[in-house]
This record gives sequence, C-alpha cells and structure tokens, in this order.
Amino acid sequence: RLQKVLGLDSLDEVLDTKLVNSKHIVQNAYNVNKQGIVTLEDKSKELPHWILSAMKCLANWPSCSDLKQPTYSGFERDVFKTIVDYFGQMKEPILTFHFFDVFVSVLGLLQKHSKAVEALQISCLLLPPENRKRLQLLVRMMVRISFNKDLPPLSESVRTRNLMVQAFSRCILCSKDEMDLDELLAAKLVSFLMDNYQEILSVPSALKSSIEERIVHLQRVQIKYAGADTDATFPPPSFCHQISTDEFEYQRAAGSQEPLAALLEEIAMNKEISVKDKKKKLKQVNKNSSTVF
Repeated sequence: RLQKVLGLDSLDEVLDTKLVNSKHIVQNAYNVNKQGIVTLEDKSKELPHWILSAMKCLANWPSCSDLKQPTYSGFERDVFKTIVDYFGQMKEPILTFHFFDVFVSVLGLLQKHSKAVEALQISCLLLPPENRKRLQLLVRMMVRISFNKDLPPLSESVRTRNLMVQAFSRCILCSKDEMDLDELLAAKLVSFLMDNYQEILSVPSALKSSIEERIVHLQRVQIKYAGADTDATFPPPSFCHQISTDEFEYQRAAGSQEPLAALLEEIAMNKEISVKDKKKKLKQVNKNSSTVF
C-alpha cells in the first residue's frame, strides 16, 4: 500500500523492510486511548511527567494545572526552552534514522494533498509506539501554541509558528549524516504535519480494514488446520478475565500476526532454499494474505 502511494517500483529504494515490525503497526493501530494517542505497554518509555507538565502548560496557557503559576516575567519562555532542550538532546529523531528516506519521499507528494496525507498516515504507523506517541504529543502541542493568542510571544523576532518549526524540526526528522538539506526538508515536512496533524496521526480506516481482513484470513486458516486433526484431544474449557474492546482487538491482531511473521522469517533464513524458490514462496504467502503495504 505504501509502495503504491509513493509510486515506487519497490520499497527497497527507501526502506529496509527487515526493520519493519508488524507488532508496532498493530499496537499503533489498536492500542490507543479515546483521543487516539498510543497507549504504551512499557511505561518506562513514557515521557517524563515534568516534561509532559511543561508541554501541557504552554499548550493550555494560561491554565497551568500541573505547574505553579508564573511568578516572574518570561516564565513561559523558560518553560519553552526546557521543552526544546529535552527534545534536542535525543540521540535519534522521532521519525528515526531508519525511516528517513521514507519520509523524505513523501515530500514529493505534498502538492498532491490526499496522497501525502495517506503516505504519512501509513509511514507514521511504522514507528515504534513510543516514537509515535511522542510525535502525537509534540505536534499537538506545537499546533496549540501556534494558535494560542493568550500566550505571550516566545521570541522577539520570530513568529510563533515559525519558531515551532525551527525549534523542533531537527528532533522530528534528520538523517544520520546530518546533511545541509536536512533542515529544509524537515521544515517542509513538519509544516505539513502541523497543518494536517489530526488526519495524519489518526489511524486510517482503510489500513485498519486491511489489517482486520488479514486477521480474519489467518483465523480461518488456523481453524481449518485445527479441524483437520481428527485425533486431537481438546482441553476442558477455561474462563478468561474480561478485558476492554480495544485491548481485545489489539491482542487479537498481535496474536494473529505472529504466525505469519514466523513463516516469513523461516523462508528468508532457510539456506537450503535458493533465492528463486524463496521469492516464489514469499509470493505465495503474499498472495494468501493481505499485506499492510
């Protein structure tokens, strides 16, 4: 799907598909709260409470429920600097080095608005869940600050929106080599993200349908093979604790993708199969299951 939107003959031009984690896609699609923000299983990967409080403070200014009310002139600028410094010290940009070429490829579609949005929707689902959540929270804060007329100017010389782009572009997108063009490319992408963040950072319904179709297919295959085993002995029924609908959908999707991932890995790693035969087998797997891309 991503390959089609980008108009590429192969994703190999922009992406090492071995680095795509299907569990990340499933978690990003299903494990979200009511606002559509990713819910992390590993709480140690959450943003620190103090940085979240600072972000909420500026986004909701002058209502700073998590912080003491400002007692001096320029308080808001100090809070902003704290946020910029935190994101600026990250070792890797939020969109990661691995996916740099993918996101840069989207820049060629910016004049085709709907295609660019769709490409970014899919690309952002490839991110590790903690990165996607940081992107969601950061871009939402940037947009709210830009439109917050009650917030005093954060710079004497730069307009607030431009300041947001300048301050956070590099921590969102940059290459490992940090070329001179990175800043310009990142600024263009971040500006587009800010303008369309609600649509881009939501889960596209078409992609979610594709995931669900593949889940149904895999479940049917599993049921078919289970039914073929006439000598199978079945354990007595057991009772499960009740879980939420979102958690059920996430567990169902994650569990169903594991057999497919294992099969693909087995084919790819089998040294006894020629490259030609591997391609045939991979095509057969691809034909029998709807791919995410």
